[in-house]
Amino acid sequence: MESVKSGCPLDRLLLWVEACGASDVHGRAGAPFIVRREGRLETVPEADFPVPEDVTLYSWFLDTFSPALCARIVGVAEVDASFTHGEMRYRANFSRQRGRQSFSFRVVPRQRYRLADLRLPESLANLTQVMRGLILVTGPTGQGKSTTVRAMLQQMSETRAARIITIEDPIEHVFEDAMSHFEQREVGIDTASFADGIRNAMRQDPNVLFIGEIRDRESIWTAMQAAETGHLVITTLHADSVPQAIGRVREFYPASEQASISALLARNLSAILCQRLVPDERGGRTPCLELLLKDAGVQQAITENNLHLLAGIIESATHIGMHTFDQYLQELLGAGVITVETARAHAVNRHRLELALRGIVTTQPILERRT
Repeated sequence: MESVKSGCPLDRLLLWVEACGASDVHGRAGAPFIVRREGRLETVPEADFPVPEDVTLYSWFLDTFSPALCARIVGVAEVDASFTHGEMRYRANFSRQRGRQSFSFRVVPRQRYRLADLRLPESLANLTQVMRGLILVTGPTGQGKSTTVRAMLQQMSETRAARIITIEDPIEHVFEDAMSHFEQREVGIDTASFADGIRNAMRQDPNVLFIGEIRDRESIWTAMQAAETGHLVITTLHADSVPQAIGRVREFYPASEQASISALLARNLSAILCQRLVPDERGGRTPCLELLLKDAGVQQAITENNLHLLAGIIESATHIGMHTFDQYLQELLGAGVITVETARAHAVNRHRLELALRGIVTTQPILERRT
């Protein structure tokens, strides 16, 4: 595992980042460093850290990382990696823009988050007990997908005896065995690709597979095959809504194959969770979720590619744990977690939200534990 040693220039920058509570730090030659704190971008004072040049960044990397990683950074345009800094872990991407070196580092929180710590609904705890099928965790970049999956896997590990194999690029959080047994594999180090990792994991007696990200048709195909053969597969995908997530899976395949992929997905899909982070009353951010669960209506809509029907199905099925973004916003508002202004700003259907605020539309509770 790569690590940042004490006293080097990168160590000083990361200490500053951690002290200010930032989640990300971005650097590029010829421009000030930038951090993201509570979802907002802020410039690092140049008095503390002057604008770096290419030679500065390269010297930082050579002073910090192994010769093998430095050779990849210099020789390959884009490199994903992970490293430790003291007790902190970071997910790193090294890239270039306009021919000059840049990087983006994301802090991987140390806490062992559980679902209750993140104010996530009881329906997600139920998902950790699902024995087979495909669970898609979706949302834009930087919206907490990885943290939610970590919490689900942590709760799963503490409540059921299972063999859990993760395939990640790179490994972010290192799990410790509890009731479950973990094996974590990193693409590029322990396996050549996500698809290869899934195929080999199938020979290692898994109960649960976590695939860091679906990136191509081969990885989604092998993931669905693993679900088809009786395993629980959890993976992430970049999509803004439940219908868009299904549409993106279909787009990996040519038109002639999309009907069969829809049928395979409908047969094996257990849930789709789409997540965004919205500002809360404490000055931080809180998850807002759209959740689709498998039922006969969902299966039929996916099989027939009637994705426009899914919003109505989700909205009318809160009694079995489904809910839309706007229904969840109403719950967060009612619980005093967010303000009316935040709810209005982030509503998908603002008119319907206004009706709900006037008491004309009501929904079944989502955040409260159902009996």
